[in-house]
Amino acid sequence: MKNSRKVDKRRIDYRIIVKENPSSPVSESYRKAKVSLDFASLDNPLKVIQITSSLQGEGKTTTAINLAASYAEDGKKVLLVDLDLRRPKLHRAFKIENKNGIVDVLANKITLDEAIKEKDGLYLLNKGSDVPFPTSLLNSEAIASLFETLKAKFDIIIVDCPPVLAVSDAVVISKYSDGCIFVVSQKHTDKASAKQSIATLKQNNVNILGVVFTQISKKDSKDYHSSYYYKNYK
Repeated sequence: MKNSRKVDKRRIDYRIIVKENPSSPVSESYRKAKVSLDFASLDNPLKVIQITSSLQGEGKTTTAINLAASYAEDGKKVLLVDLDLRRPKLHRAFKIENKNGIVDVLANKITLDEAIKEKDGLYLLNKGSDVPFPTSLLNSEAIASLFETLKAKFDIIIVDCPPVLAVSDAVVISKYSDGCIFVVSQKHTDKASAKQSIATLKQNNVNILGVVFTQISKKDSKDYHSSYYYKNYK
């Protein structure tokens, strides 16, 4: 089983590929994912999309960032929210200090406007201060109210969530989202973990919008024309 693997965080490169190489096949794959999401939600447009996976190191943060960048290309006002409160990643991706974030807003230490950063054409709400009981915070009325405020301020909100098999947070966060993108790494995700994660999401009535396949080997990428691939789950 691959559940016990250790991920070297220093080797993870959170690249905004859509901006760095906009004409690449990988960038086109993210755009196709965005278009698929748009067409799948014509009657009920998506406002809040959560990104999760089975375990750490499967590409969910990179997927969140590049999907957000794809929406921003269309002129959308896009916010990235880091709700992986135990192992936040977005501050690393944008090379900022992990302070003055969503936890601090919920604790009434700073205002929402003070917490939201703008960088690379995107808006970012990083984690901020440590919190002793993340799941309790995610279940609070305060965060539910905050999401209503955010939905009034932004066109699209992309939420980077913890992995499904690590903690129950991704299921809790689904209360505030319109749907979930599930990330599967060809390199790291084993079939049992993926099936268990999908079953957990379905049992809790999480709206699974689709699956993004990441870290596809060069040998297999000829079938997908990139190292990232989206499939509608419906």
